[in-house]
Amino acid sequence: MTNPSIADNDPPRRSRARRREAMINAIATVLGCMALVVMIATVVRVVMVKLWESAKVNPDYVQSVYDKDLERRWSGKTKENPALLNGASDVHVPETRIQAETVRPGEITTTHKGTDRLPLGNGSIAETPSLIQDIDSKRPKIEHAVRGFFEAASLDQKLLYSRDPSRVRPLMENYYESHAQQPLEWKSLGWVLPVEEEGYRLGYAQAIFANAEPVSLIIEEKDDGSFRVDWESSVRYSEANWEEFIKTQPTAPKLFRVIASKPQNSPPDSPPMGSEVLEIKHPDDNDVIYAYFDRKDPKFQPLLQQLQTGNWKDVPLTLRLCYPGPTGNGKNARIAAVEGKGWLILHGTRS
Repeated sequence: MTNPSIADNDPPRRSRARRREAMINAIATVLGCMALVVMIATVVRVVMVKLWESAKVNPDYVQSVYDKDLERRWSGKTKENPALLNGASDVHVPETRIQAETVRPGEITTTHKGTDRLPLGNGSIAETPSLIQDIDSKRPKIEHAVRGFFEAASLDQKLLYSRDPSRVRPLMENYYESHAQQPLEWKSLGWVLPVEEEGYRLGYAQAIFANAEPVSLIIEEKDDGSFRVDWESSVRYSEANWEEFIKTQPTAPKLFRVIASKPQNSPPDSPPMGSEVLEIKHPDDNDVIYAYFDRKDPKFQPLLQQLQTGNWKDVPLTLRLCYPGPTGNGKNARIAAVEGKGWLILHGTRS
């Protein structure tokens, strides 16, 4: 016989059980959702960290590069984007007073201070400041030099506004035998930026023209307060024609201003044991060669530093290249020496 009291209590008991089960399920669901959210957040964080690390670049290197976004093109051609100085110490971008008519979307309007590529010291030389002091106040003198450089009607006139004129005169004579000067209609001086390099007073300047794209170049302040333009880097001067160099494969080193990267593909021939190989191209030519050097040789330490600071990608270099001997395909050269920083030679050491 069924106990009436027990029978009467069954529905409430079952109701409580169902509520308890529903609560447990709800808690389990909430905990499961929380665990899923935590797991997703963790995965996203790991992925973001990895992406950040892989995409992270040296901001100082980016600052020194003449890219399209900053309108800091080397000669008005977007493919000529590497920096002049692949290793000047600190590049300071002050809040320059750029004239309104020269500012375009993407041009420099922010403040930047940092170490560029090769740290060369911890301060200035007492006798020679390591950058152009108060560069904005010197805009009239800078414009006089840059404008005179581009408006020069003869080689002698251009030399008056060029760095190291006695050394570059024969180089100019050789260069302009095969390169006609493009007439440019001067408009104004764009931005000017000081570049810290121990023992030198260097800077960047942008020339604005009415009939051509802006041109960016390196300038130097002389002891008398005048300014000079670095002609060699402005035209990316090399001692030989790139196509002819590959075709003739000379064993005597020739100086070239090139763009170097870590090879994307294996070179046709294996380099000597212990060598580092670079993929080399000329700024005006798409023909790529491979060049090797002994990374243990102390004379190549500046080269390694420039490559490392440039993340081994499209690093502008001034190199002496030659061939170890006839190779048949002209694709395997040797780096005999590295000169200067980026496309700038600081000292007149060339032969």
